[in-house]
Amino acid sequence: MEASIDNFLGGRIKIYQPIRGYRAGIDAVLLASFINAYDNCKILDVGSGTGLITFCIAYRYKKICITGIEKNKNYYNLSLKSLKVNKFKSKIRFVNNDFSKIKNFNCDIIVSNPPWFEKNKTFVSPNNLLNDAKIESLDLNMWIKKVFQNLNCEGEYYTIFPYNRLNSLLKLVNKYFKIVKVYPISSFSDKSPDKAIVYAKRSAKKYSFNEFERIIIHKNDRSFMDNINDVLTKGIAFTLA
Repeated sequence: MEASIDNFLGGRIKIYQPIRGYRAGIDAVLLASFINAYDNCKILDVGSGTGLITFCIAYRYKKICITGIEKNKNYYNLSLKSLKVNKFKSKIRFVNNDFSKIKNFNCDIIVSNPPWFEKNKTFVSPNNLLNDAKIESLDLNMWIKKVFQNLNCEGEYYTIFPYNRLNSLLKLVNKYFKIVKVYPISSFSDKSPDKAIVYAKRSAKKYSFNEFERIIIHKNDRSFMDNINDVLTKGIAFTLA
């Protein structure tokens, strides 16, 4: 499989990616910038692909343990190649497995930027690398249930999700989690949100829900907003504009 090696975070991270397949971008880097970890934190990156989210988190946190799970052997192999060229102090490993087979991982944080297009409702490509990255293999109900089962009692979940399916996700998340936060994302200030970052925590004294003001990615001249540019080029944590 042909692959390129691409720079992220202003060259601080290098990732092998397929020439003809899913190529990670802004969504993965932005999602990783939301992660609030701590020393010895145990993190699971589900559907880790070529490892970009894992490496972005490891760049910011030096004393964590992070596991990337990827069922596609090609993407998994590329993540192993990237592991050799990115030298971080955190404990990083990648596992070639299906999330449906993972049980009782007991981690502190799960993060995922997995395929969210529903089967039979989107174009199926002749390129299976694209299909694996875009079309969900577990239905949404089973996905959230598996996330819940693999978090410890204080566990937290971070994901990025299409805004037009957000209600379906929240209906399920609210069954399992006590704290839920939604950050809608728009490409430009005059556009409606097309996706959202969702944060959920298992335990709390009482249920709480917050939907924040939109995150705007681009200025009118199509350049990145200053806070987004800092995330993409410097690898810093996300801050509201």
